[in-house]
Amino acid sequence: MTLLAFALAYLAMAALCLAMNRHHRQLFGDGPAPRRQAGLRLFAAAALLAAAVLDSLALGTGIGLVVWFGQFMLGALLVGLLLAWRQRWLLPVGALVAMAGSLTALV
Repeated sequence: MTLLAFALAYLAMAALCLAMNRHHRQLFGDGPAPRRQAGLRLFAAAALLAAAVLDSLALGTGIGLVVWFGQFMLGALLVGLLLAWRQRWLLPVGALVAMAGSLTALV
């Protein structure tokens, strides 16, 4: 469950970065439409909330929220490093992390 929560935290941070004009332009060549910006921000908020709930259910409220903050920061660091050095890897890494999280949640 915690790997799935990390995947959600990573995807939320990636969505928040892609909601910004600069980073969206880095990956796709143009800025996001206002509707897409709002959708990315809404997805990011929902994913962060879901990650917090998953960690709290798996580890208890106290430890779960501490682990969630750590995952949140690690996801932000990973997204920031990928945007700084390997912009094109942002989405494939997100897909890999999401698949790994989903597979471990099923097992």
